[in-house]
Amino acid sequence: MPKGLSLPKGRGPYATQACTICRAKKSKCDGVMPVCGSCAASGKNDKLDDRSGGHLHVVAAPTITGGTNTAPRVQQVVENPNASYILQVEGVDVSQSHPEIDWSRHLPPEVILERREHDIILDLSFKFFTMWTFRVIPSLFLRDMYRALSVPRSEEPPRTPHYSPMLHNAILSLSLAFSDDPYLRDPKTRLCFATAAKSLHELNEYTKADLSTVQAMAFLSRGSFYSDFGERITAELYFGMGTRLGMTLGLGLDATPWAEAGLIEIDEIKWRNWSYWTLFCVDAAWALHFGWDLGGPSRRSAQMPFVDSDMDQVPWYHAPANIPPQPNYLTLVFFKTSALFMIARQISELVDNLRPSARPNAVQVEEQIAKIDLDLNNWKRQLPPQLDITPENRASSTPQRLMLHLAYWWCSLTLHRPFFNFPAQRIHHSDPEVDHIKLCIRAAENILDLVETWSSLYTLRFTPAGKQAFIFSAGTVFLLCALQVTASPRIERDKLQAMLAQVQTCIRYLQEMGGTWLSAMRTSNMLQAILNDRLLPVITRRLAHRGVQIFAAATLDRGNTRCAWHAQWPRDRSAGKGCSIICPRVGFTAGSRARLVRAALRQFL
Repeated sequence: MPKGLSLPKGRGPYATQACTICRAKKSKCDGVMPVCGSCAASGKNDKLDDRSGGHLHVVAAPTITGGTNTAPRVQQVVENPNASYILQVEGVDVSQSHPEIDWSRHLPPEVILERREHDIILDLSFKFFTMWTFRVIPSLFLRDMYRALSVPRSEEPPRTPHYSPMLHNAILSLSLAFSDDPYLRDPKTRLCFATAAKSLHELNEYTKADLSTVQAMAFLSRGSFYSDFGERITAELYFGMGTRLGMTLGLGLDATPWAEAGLIEIDEIKWRNWSYWTLFCVDAAWALHFGWDLGGPSRRSAQMPFVDSDMDQVPWYHAPANIPPQPNYLTLVFFKTSALFMIARQISELVDNLRPSARPNAVQVEEQIAKIDLDLNNWKRQLPPQLDITPENRASSTPQRLMLHLAYWWCSLTLHRPFFNFPAQRIHHSDPEVDHIKLCIRAAENILDLVETWSSLYTLRFTPAGKQAFIFSAGTVFLLCALQVTASPRIERDKLQAMLAQVQTCIRYLQEMGGTWLSAMRTSNMLQAILNDRLLPVITRRLAHRGVQIFAAATLDRGNTRCAWHAQWPRDRSAGKGCSIICPRVGFTAGSRARLVRAALRQFL
């Protein structure tokens, strides 16, 4: 036999249920799952890699690093693994904030952005946007940001599940809307960051997908960048990709065996759990707002979100509000938010099945309503004292607490609004009557009270975009109340005036939000169009028929409210339409007005 050649070796014996790595290597395997003894000893993770067939097993599911060229572990490249990127905000010593760090390494070079402005924007985003549904964990994002950007450009950075160039750009594409600088707030500037995020995604995020990739896709999708711009299809595509990626990564599954096998860090169990519930909450809120079937992550019997008591004690502080520092309770709020949106899913399923074609049984529907209503009441009653809002602590409410209570009243309103014109009924003879009108008004009034608290503490320039759904829903209830007043035999003018004034309050709040979010101004215009084009003509006819003189007080006052669009943005003439679709002071084009009115009416009439 020629020198250097040897006979091929026979297949080594291995267990019937050999692991994927041993099967591919044709090596001995003892069959222990989720990782066999030989693989554990050699330190091998079956990679989640499309180039190797994309197989998904219990070993492959938690490997969130992606491709075969895994970056070194953090301890090998970062001298201090506890170091973190320090935001240069008011009160921070710049010399202690790592001024030498290459913070803008992955940001679009064509955008002029100073570090202090960049850091202020991130700070505002963490305080007023990402805290809702826990889209980003600030401490972990800043820790991983430091790890990734303190490595020289010539070296490959470590794996950082809470920071990636794609996520960095995606956050800024949305959060620059909080800037006071018109250049940075301009949609064209923000689009540069969204484009950079997508380019980075297409470049390398497919093969190195992890939790940060899921988070980045969420920032580009629902209730975020593309939905704010009105690009609904693009927003849905990114949410769909994020959801499917989350399923591929095994989010929502019990990752304890993988941590015990050394495949992931023990802390990754809760990180993965939080990421799953973020997707769940965003999907449930979207379904509740638009009244469609749920299309996001399956329930999977996932463990409820972990509550991190230490993280919750980190002080929350926003100097302009003149409120002393207080515990943030972010993970506790997220836990209660997730429990609330589990109830919201029931509401969505109930309301979605009320189509005439479904032929719902009236008694069964009322029983379902009563059950869900009881669930909502129990949720509210079981809130821990530190999350409750009372007359004594209302003036010191954090944004996350306010959003939690706003979401509760929104769920209640959405449950009862489809039955607004139904007479009060008893489910059983011994039960009290369910007065849907009374419950809708109560929810709408509580929403406006909480929004007023937010406005007085923080202004509505700093708020999650999703709050517009709460305000719009409240406005529709007041519209329905106004119609009901004019349909009664005896018209109560004072009550009619009050209801119409509440509608104008909702419009004013949405316009204030419109200084930040384009979608809030569109929502404001929908409500204004319904009021002026559909409601007031009906009211006028009904009052004239009864010989009552119509009043033209604040209900039609468009001129006294400053146009947030004109105040904040330049007029866009690129489509030859100016801002006629956006600005209520200029008015709508006929086609856009009809579309907006029809879309809004479908949600509540």
